[in-house]
Parts: sequence; structure tokens; C-alpha cells
Amino acid sequence: MRFQLVVFLFVLFCAPVFAAKTYLVGGDKEAGKAAAEAAGAKWVKSLTKAFAKAANDLNGGENEVVVKLAAGDQNGDLGSGAYALPQFNNPSGSLTLIGGFDNAFAKRDPFGTPTVITTIADRSAPLWTFARNTKLKALVVDGLVWDATASNRYDAKTNSLLKGTSSTHVFIKLNYFETDLLEFRNNVFLNAPHRVIETLIRAATPQAEVRFINSIFLNCVIPLKLDSARFRNKPKKMVVDHCSFLLNWAYNPDPNTGNPCALEIGPKDAAGEIHITNSLFYANFGGAILALNQQMPGLTLNNNNIIGNGMLHGQSDADAVAMIVSAGGRKQPLGVDDLEDVPAVDEAEDNVSVLPGIPLALGEVKTVDASKIKVEKTWENAVNRILGRNVSGGTVAIKDYAPKKSYDPVNPPFATREGAKQYGASAANVK
Repeated sequence: MRFQLVVFLFVLFCAPVFAAKTYLVGGDKEAGKAAAEAAGAKWVKSLTKAFAKAANDLNGGENEVVVKLAAGDQNGDLGSGAYALPQFNNPSGSLTLIGGFDNAFAKRDPFGTPTVITTIADRSAPLWTFARNTKLKALVVDGLVWDATASNRYDAKTNSLLKGTSSTHVFIKLNYFETDLLEFRNNVFLNAPHRVIETLIRAATPQAEVRFINSIFLNCVIPLKLDSARFRNKPKKMVVDHCSFLLNWAYNPDPNTGNPCALEIGPKDAAGEIHITNSLFYANFGGAILALNQQMPGLTLNNNNIIGNGMLHGQSDADAVAMIVSAGGRKQPLGVDDLEDVPAVDEAEDNVSVLPGIPLALGEVKTVDASKIKVEKTWENAVNRILGRNVSGGTVAIKDYAPKKSYDPVNPPFATREGAKQYGASAANVK
């Protein structure tokens, strides 16, 4: 009995602790290798290699892999401007990617020393494409800047995005990835010409969650849709917390476009509930939140700053077009004070409309009403060239529709005014 007790205590206190398998990516090669050796990790040159090694580990039985990325550009598999991720098949495994380290992996500042997912002209795939039948317990993507500028085309005269000749692929294609946790934290999504992500995961269990935390969506066309794949489970909850939606654009610069808003809520089967809290919706051209489904998840909309989102609809009130719903057989824009009247909204408390103090240059935006195109004979550029669709008769000049913007790591687009700093993303929220 005494011998068995001694063996038990040895196993309990002396057996090795199995830490996460860790890879360091990029930065200075010698400094990176030294940092990896000191941490019991391994240095690799590219994100492609890190993905391959992580898949090999997780599929071989490892339950936790961490990939840390140095500041700098990651431009796809072999410079192709896109990543085809290997299949991960470990329902008990978790993969965490953490960007924003300095070249020696000594310090981290995801907004100040960013790891940038870049691309190339004529991109022919999403920035990340998940393999079919991927299964993980959790995927956390922390501290990346995603920028599609190189695969976009812009009109030289009007500075407008040319949707018809820009890449139409989304940033991230999940391919019905099966998981219990999908989380994006401390990310910046920039210049997306057609959606950043639609969260079409398969919920592994009824406790599954999707989270966007302390992230920025800047100058994107209809960037985010909260939805899920129809599967045996639906996610328990989707969370958008301390995120900033800044200067995002309608699918078309037309008040009658089907999808005008920065964030779209899926139908009732998308999730059990959706919480949008502590976030900033500022100067989104077509509105803040689109919620057209008659039946939706229970919505909690608390402590958000929603301001200046009515431009496309000709509404100049500060709190205009906080949400667009279906009512009376039409799309109905609602102000901040009307949110609690929406049947699906369980709570809408402490929302405000205050200037955040973020310098966004909007240019001279001109909206287009499709029913009036023929009478606008003085407008200069063809609608089908700018919007990528055929419109019979007439031309229009749409100045500064989704113009190219850059991300400045020295001066990230955080709220600076007192009374507004608590809304949206900020360096103080990095954990």
C-alpha cells in the first residue's frame, strides 16, 4: 500500500507537464532560432510550413499547438497571395495563432508591430481556405492584419473600388469547419472587396461559440455575416465585443441594394443568441447592422457607440440606421433608440451616438439610386464598370466608393475622445 502511494505521488508531482507544441514563424532567423530553443519551441520560416507542422502534430495526437508570428508580411503559399490550409482532424485539438511579435520574439504589439496577411494582384482564391472535413475543438486567431489591397483595382479618376475587376473572393472560407470555438481577437480586416467572413461553422456540440474580440473592420464591403452551417447542433452563442466597424460599404452604392450594412445577422438557426457589446459602428456607408430575417437568434445589443451610418439613405441624424429590419413589407432603417422595439432584441441598453475622434476621410461620396440612373446624364463613369454589373442607360460618377485605405501601425484607428474610448477596439484590450 505504501509503495503504491509513493508511485502515485511520483506520477502526480514528478511526471513531465506536456505544454503546447509551439512554432515561431518569421522575423530574424538567428534570433528566432535562439528564442525557439530557449522556449522549447521550433522556428520555421513561413506560415505555410507552420500550418503543415501544426496539422501533422494535431493529426498525430497532439492536443494543443501554438503558432507565434513575427511582424512582417505573410503573402500566401510560396508567394501566391493565398493559403490553402491542410486538413486538421482532431476534435480534441486546439490551434492558436498569435501575431505581432518583434523580430526576436521578445515583445508583442499586434496593432503596433503587425503581422500582415497580404496578397498579390489577380488573387484567385480566399486569403485562407480551410480544407474540407476539418475538425478542431478550438481555433483562435489573435493579432493579424488582413489586407487585400494588392488584389483590388481602383478607378484612377474617382478613386473608387472597381468591383468587377477586383478579386471577388472572401478573406476566409471556412468550408464548414467543425469546432466548438472559433475566435478572432486583435485582428484588423482591411480593404475587403467582397466580405471578410461568413461564419459557416459546424457546431461540434451545443456549447459551441463564435467570437470576434477587439478587432477592426476598416473600409470593407459588407465585411461580416454571423451565421452557421446547418448541422446537428447550432452554436450556443456568437459574440462581437469591443470591435470597431469603420467606414464599411454597402454591396452596391445604391439605397436599394440587398446588403448595405457592416454586420449582418443570420436567421434563427445561426445561433442560440448573439451578443454585440462595447463596439463602435462609425461612418459605415449603408448602415450598421442588417437584420432582415423574420425569425432571428435572441439579440443583446448593449453599450455600443453607433454614429454616422446613414449616408447611403440620406439620413444625417447621428444615430440613424443603427439597424435595418424587415417591417411593413419593406426594409426599415431604425435609429439607436428604436433598437429595443425589434422583436428579436432581448436587450438594447446604454447605446450611444458620440463622436469617437477617429480621423476618417470620407471624400465626396455620391450615392446612386438605380431607378434614376437614366436622368443623370452628367455623371462620368459607367455603373457597370464600377459595380461590376450591367445597367442599361446612363452613366454615373461615384467618387470615393470604397477607396483604398492604408493601416498605420503608428496611429491605429482607435477612439481618442473622452467618453468614447471605451467603445470599439483599443490597445488597452490586448491580452
